[in-house]
Parts: sequence; C-alpha cells; structure tokens
Amino acid sequence: MFKDFLRNRVVLVDLLAVLFGISSWISINGLWVELPLLVQNLPEGWALPSYLSIIVQIANIGPITYGLMRSCMKTPPSQNRSITLLLFVGCGASLALALGWDFKSVIDGEMRSTGLFICVFFLSLVDCTSSVLFLPYMGIFRQVYLNSYLIGEGMSGFVPAIAALAQGVSGNPVCVTLENGTSIIQEGQARFSPSSFFIFLIAMMILSLLAFLLLQHLPTARSQRISSNLSSRSSANFSDALQDTSPDAADADTISQEDSMSHQLGNNRPVKNNFYLLLAIQCFVCFLSNGALPSIQSYSCLPYGNTVYHMAVTLTAMANPLMAFLAFFLPCTRQHVVATLAFVGSLLSTFIIATALYSPNMIGSVEVGGTFVVLTWVISGAMFSYVKVSVAGMCRDSGWLFHCGVLTQVGSAGGALLMFIMVNQVNVFHGYYITC
Repeated sequence: MFKDFLRNRVVLVDLLAVLFGISSWISINGLWVELPLLVQNLPEGWALPSYLSIIVQIANIGPITYGLMRSCMKTPPSQNRSITLLLFVGCGASLALALGWDFKSVIDGEMRSTGLFICVFFLSLVDCTSSVLFLPYMGIFRQVYLNSYLIGEGMSGFVPAIAALAQGVSGNPVCVTLENGTSIIQEGQARFSPSSFFIFLIAMMILSLLAFLLLQHLPTARSQRISSNLSSRSSANFSDALQDTSPDAADADTISQEDSMSHQLGNNRPVKNNFYLLLAIQCFVCFLSNGALPSIQSYSCLPYGNTVYHMAVTLTAMANPLMAFLAFFLPCTRQHVVATLAFVGSLLSTFIIATALYSPNMIGSVEVGGTFVVLTWVISGAMFSYVKVSVAGMCRDSGWLFHCGVLTQVGSAGGALLMFIMVNQVNVFHGYYITC
C-alpha cells in the first residue's frame, strides 16, 4: 500500500507543496499567538487585539483588487509573478516586524503601535491575497498534491502555535520594592523575545518562497503538472478560488483552507437542506469566531493571568486546523448536527463574553476559573471550525459557495467592527494595569 502511495507521486513535490502552503497564513496566525507578550509591551494594552482584527479586515482590499485586475485588465497579471511578489512582500514585512514591532509614535494625541500596525497591514494583505492565488496555482499540478498543499495550510496555524508553546509566556507583572525604597514593575521573561519569534516567522516565509520557486522552475516539479498553460488554467480557476476565500484574522485558521478542504469532502449527492438557515449559521459563527471573540480575548483571559491567556491562544490555534482535518476525514452533511454544534458553541461563547464583561474581576478562582476559560475557548473554537468547514462543504455541493463566502466575510467584518467600537469607543470592557 505504501509503495503504491509513493509510486503515484514525487515526495519532493509533496514537501514543496507543504512548505508553500505554510506561507498562506503563518504570519497572522503567528502574530496572534504572540499577543500574550505584545499586550504587555505596547500602549494599546488589552485593546490591542481589537485593533489588529480591524486591520486584517481592511487588508481584504488585496484579494478584491486582484479580482478586479483579472476581470478588467486586457492582459491579466501573471499568476506566478504575482505569487513571487506577494511572498517577497511577506518576507520584507516579516523582517520589518522583527525589527520594528515595538516602534511607537503619537497619533491624535495618543501613543500608538505604529510599527506593528503597518507591518500587520502588509502581512494581512499578503495572507488575504494568498487565498485567491495559491489554490488556483496548485490547480496546475496533479490532484494528489492538493492535499499536501492543504496540509501546509493547516500547519500555518499549527507551527507557530508549537513555537509559541516552546517560547512560554512572561509572568504576571508585580510591583516590587527594591532595597533603596524604589518601586518598579517586574515580570518574568519568556524563553525568547517577540523579536526572536518573528525571526522564526521570517525563516518560514523564506522557506515558502524557495519552495514556490522550486515548484515553478524545478524540472521534477514541472513534470508533475497536468497543464503547461498556467495563465489559461489559472484564469479558469480564479472565480472558484475567489468563492473559496474569506480570510479571518483571529482564530489561527482560514475559511480559504476550510472551503478548499470541503471541496475534497464533497460527495456531489443532492442533499435537502435549508440553505438560508445554513448561511445564517455561517454568518453568525464567523461573526463570533472570526471577529467578535478574538477582539476581546485579552479581557476574557488576562484577569486569570498571562499563562491562561497564553494557553487559550495557542491551544485554540492548534485546535482549529485539527478540526478542519477531522472534517476532511469525517464530513458532516446533516443540517441539524451543524445547527446543534453552532448552538453549543454559542452557549460557550456567552461565558467567554461574560468573563470579558466582568473584567478585570474573575469569575471563580484563578485555578478553576482559569482552567474553565481555557477549555471554553478551545472547545468553542474547535466547534466553530468544524461548523464552518461543514457548511462550506454543503454549500459547495449545492452551488451556494459564493453566498457562503460573502456571508462569511460579512459576519467576520461585522464582529470585528462591533467589538472595536465596544472596546475603544463605548469602553464596555475594562482591563487593569499594575502601578507602583
């Protein structure tokens, strides 16, 4: 069996496809799992995730612009050159992030994380646009290599989460009085700094760039193509890829990955579902999981300490791609099951929102309450991930995928915008900061 598996493919091309897929969302996923350290060092403090959620949504201008260019220009932009440029921008933005993530400046009378915001915009631009470029590009290769690419997409959330677990998190800040009577704020140190973590992301982006160049030019890889006409094939696939994409910012997973996986799940058998209900579920789930909840995760977790926040972020980032792969092997086509999972996830989300509203106080003790907070984040995130994959699969089989993609983005943007207003304008959520 294993020999037959190897006989039908070139393992080197599989490896290159995995490394290429990792670049799709590793920058934003990596940034999100680093938030437990960033919120302690940047002026936005606990409100930082709400700013990043909005920036990622704005970056959707990238795939929209690319789509208009392909539709309106007499000579559409070359796909392989566009991908090369995109990956170079990703490498440059990752380098700028490592060097200038802590650069601050005064904007409208307040200190802001200017360096981080600029870098996040360009990284988000790369990741969002990858959704309409990478999958169609893989369409020129034999079908067996698509799964390898999808594994790479899943690893774009899993790999930085593993690195973040290895990094650890700084201890809770405390006020310490020195022998001379001076009081200072002191906190433990992670095993390595955010700059070192971002250098790791640079290395992964460079590996992905090299993998793409080898896929494009290596004779062994070119021999595995099913079409030598890249431009015509990519044009044919573009509309499908555009329907496949609607990137989210915060749950270290993407709808692009989920939709493309669901394409593999489809059994193409007619199913009787209320697609208006499914689309409403998809919109609401993305409103919570892609927009609203990530924006207030700091308020939900940080009252219980940096370790709870760190574990909630990293374990959720690991659970999302794992659930997407579970849906790949155990697809769900039953509407009532999807609705039930969405309902249970929503109930868990009410506890998350309650902990954020109760901030800076805790619901329960640090040990019990903190454990329950982590479990709630991980379980609800896993359920929502499975629901999004399942709905996308059912919509693809019945020709509703475009509507699914639109409502996915509407929900994600609406959740991010609402929570940005609630956090930064209405000031519903409150954090605490140690002072001496």
